[in-house]
Amino acid sequence: MFEQLIASLNISPISNDVFHQLTSILTQQTDDSIASFISQVFEPLLFLEQWAWQKLSQASDQTYLREMLHALASFNKQIVFIDDHMNHDDKFRLLIPDTLDSINLIFEQFNNNQNSCMAAASLWFDNLSYLIQEYPHLGRSPVIIHINQYFGQRLLMSEAYESYLSELRQSQLSPSIFSAKQLLYIKTCSFSLNVYLHTKPKNFCLTIDEILEKIGSHYLQIMEIHC
Repeated sequence: MFEQLIASLNISPISNDVFHQLTSILTQQTDDSIASFISQVFEPLLFLEQWAWQKLSQASDQTYLREMLHALASFNKQIVFIDDHMNHDDKFRLLIPDTLDSINLIFEQFNNNQNSCMAAASLWFDNLSYLIQEYPHLGRSPVIIHINQYFGQRLLMSEAYESYLSELRQSQLSPSIFSAKQLLYIKTCSFSLNVYLHTKPKNFCLTIDEILEKIGSHYLQIMEIHC
């Protein structure tokens, strides 16, 4: 069943029913069943994971596709925290994209302010951060290095990041300020860099002093207001 659905992803146009059934299968997996499920459908699942990374960079108004990607992101978070009965290398193969191409396409959408891409891709980058938190040696992966170099240079040091920090200095925070872009910058980017820097990378694009000079005072003020 699962294998047939994955094969259907090569047929255009893809039926909404395919996305709906994939969503149903993914959301049915529990902490007890997920390892067995993965072992039974590993190769089709690997195809789905790489296919999904490519789809994240493509703006889409297909509700069923968005729901499936969200379900897959939740499923992947479960994978991160499976402690037993799963080979670690298989886990890494499923969760880390095999090339930088799909990552760069996502970054192009970020640069073009595509909010739908930001919202979906943030979940996937958060999962990578959870993965590195559990397996710090993966911080040496070229994909992880590339992602965090981009986050550091293009997001953390940007005027937009400072602007979002300024918004958080308000004593009363309106839910309306938490846009997909703001959450990408303040939540996903910050989480990723925090985890990555704890792996003590050798050639990061920024020094700690540069980071503190840029955002340190903002964070101190936010803590004084909200803590």
